[in-house]
Amino acid sequence: MGLFTGLVTLPLAPVRGVVWIAEQVMEEMDRELYDEDNIRREMLQLELDFEDGLIDDDERQEREEALLERLAISQARDAPMADEENDDG
Repeated sequence: MGLFTGLVTLPLAPVRGVVWIAEQVMEEMDRELYDEDNIRREMLQLELDFEDGLIDDDERQEREEALLERLAISQARDAPMADEENDDG
């Protein structure tokens, strides 16, 4: 980037910073949403809530389906990485 370009785009620096921060936040949210350990903890808590009578069977089934869907997405995302690791070894 030349000096002139740097000076002209300088006013956009705060915008680029905000966009970068938003991207980082989205990536972290995505990691937490599809983290297998978090999903398994949520499934365990769901069962405990059901056994304690805090939720009914319909709500349990609905939430369980959503958790299983997230788990499947998580495992599908991890599959290409595992394949690459196996190819390297």
